Amino acid sequence: MTNYLNINGDVRDDSSLTVPTDRTFREAWSFNEAVVEIDMTAAKVIHKDNLRAERAPRLAALDVDYMKALEAGSGADAIAASKTTLRNITDDARIDAATTPDALKALNLATLLGE
Repeated sequence: MTNYLNINGDVRDDSSLTVPTDRTFREAWSFNEAVVEIDMTAAKVIHKDNLRAERAPRLAALDVDYMKALEAGSGADAIAASKTTLRNITDDARIDAATTPDALKALNLATLLGE
């Protein structure tokens, strides 16, 4: 049985291809002759989207805390600062500096926040 790999409409028999075993950045794959490579520019976009999804529950919880702090009259500034940090996490220079998929994957939300 022949298996085929389709990357952006380019379909090839995968029996002669070197394909990454990690599919984290599958949507960033591209053909380079008989090797499937990961386009790091596309992988960074995917990684930022994953970080946005990972931070969403934290931002939602902070929204609740912020409203409670406003009602209590104290603590809102610190919560607002935490929300800003989370929102800006996708602009972290370490993401753009990552040169390999493994280096990029290591930059999860906890690592970027120093937790």
